[in-house]
Amino acid sequence: MKINFNNNTKGKLKLHFKESIKFLGRFAKSPRKIGSVTPSSKFLTKAMLERVDWENANFIAELGAGTGVFTREIVKLAKPDAKILVFEIDPSLQKMIKDEHPNHKGLTIHSDAQELLKIMNENGIEKLDFVISSLPFTVLPPKMSVKILNSALAGLKPNGHFVAYQYSSIMKHVLQKKFSHIKTKFVPLNIPPAFVYDCWR
Repeated sequence: MKINFNNNTKGKLKLHFKESIKFLGRFAKSPRKIGSVTPSSKFLTKAMLERVDWENANFIAELGAGTGVFTREIVKLAKPDAKILVFEIDPSLQKMIKDEHPNHKGLTIHSDAQELLKIMNENGIEKLDFVISSLPFTVLPPKMSVKILNSALAGLKPNGHFVAYQYSSIMKHVLQKKFSHIKTKFVPLNIPPAFVYDCWR
């Protein structure tokens, strides 16, 4: 049986293949920084981003953007005038994201998530509505994880949300110490399966 793909489907497959190869190469070089061998699935993307109140999200930060799977959907869902701070430490992945969103005036790309509060100040952002994180906290140096989490907490509005996924439940007790409310969702259709944590005070 012959299957015909339209141009849109071919384009999506080509993009997914490109992202997967890039991600695999990055994982091979720095497995402790990445924590996964493939980009996030559409099911994990949906589970993460359905937590966001897009109508009232004016200031958003994405930590650990990778190949830009979440970034792509954030740009589609966010208001045209929303400010989006994207953090990705890998220069080649930064370029991928820049090349995909060359005309988005509200999107800026930065290297170090530990500098979140400084970058917010430089961009005239007092508080964030949402922080969306793909960072593998369990494999990052403990001091780095603490600094990033504390910065995210300090940078959020009183009713702001920190939405993160992890590949185990290890981080839940850490998040419970910093946030008064946490909703957890398990996403089995991802490689590896993931836990999504929606956290707020």
